[in-house]
Amino acid sequence: IMIYSPCFGNAPSFYGGNMDDYLRDTVPVEKDVEGLCYTYRHNLYHNIRYIDTQVSHYKGGINTPTGTKGEKKCLLPCTPLAIIKILEYLKVYDENLPVGNRMHGKNVVVINRSEIVGRPLAALLANDGADVYSIDLNGVYLMRRGKMLEVAETQEELCKKSRIIVTGVPTKDYRLPTEWVQPGTVVINVSHFKNVDEDALMQVPGVKYVPLVGKVTVAMLERNLLRLIQNFHLKE
Repeated sequence: IMIYSPCFGNAPSFYGGNMDDYLRDTVPVEKDVEGLCYTYRHNLYHNIRYIDTQVSHYKGGINTPTGTKGEKKCLLPCTPLAIIKILEYLKVYDENLPVGNRMHGKNVVVINRSEIVGRPLAALLANDGADVYSIDLNGVYLMRRGKMLEVAETQEELCKKSRIIVTGVPTKDYRLPTEWVQPGTVVINVSHFKNVDEDALMQVPGVKYVPLVGKVTVAMLERNLLRLIQNFHLKE
C-alpha cells in the first residue's frame, strides 16, 4: 500500500493529530511499502532494526552496538534510505567498522527536518554513529544516538566542519552558500529545486555532488516491496 499524500491536508482527526497522519498509521506493517507507519517509524527512531526483535540496545559504550537480531528486517522510508545507499556507494560509510557504527566520527548537516525525509534521515545517520546537525526554520539541533540537543553554532560554522551536506529545502529561493562548502565535501540535493549553485559548487576541489535522488528512491521502493514479500508473503 502507498499513500499519495496529502489526502486530507491538515484536516483534524477524531483519533488524534490530523487525518493524513491517522491514515498513514492505519497501514499494517505487512503492507506498508513506504516504511512510514507507526511501527516502522518507532523502530527507526529507537534503532530497532528487525521487526521480529523486541530488544535493541547498547552495552559497553555507544561505540559497541549489541542486541538481539531477528530474521525480518524493518522497512525504512524510501528517500532517506536512498541517501544512505548513495553515501555507501561513495564510500562515506567506513566498512572497516561494525554495522551500526560505520559513520562514527563524521559530521553531517541535513537542511530539512520534515517527517518524510529530514528527520528520519538524521536519525538513520545518528544511529550509525554520526553527529548530525538538523537544520530547519525552527532551529538547529544536534542528533546523536537518540538524543536531540540544541546547538549555538551558526549554520555556516556547522557546514564548514561537516563533510556531508544534504539539502532538502522545498523552495526555489534557497541556495546553500558555496563558500560554506569545504574541499572534499559530499553534497546531496534532495529537493525538487536546486538548492545549490552547481557551477560554483563544482569549482570546490574534490567536491562530490549528487543533484538528484529520485531514481534511487524508486529503487528503494522496489527493494521495500521485495522485503515485504520476503518477510510476510512467502509460503513456509
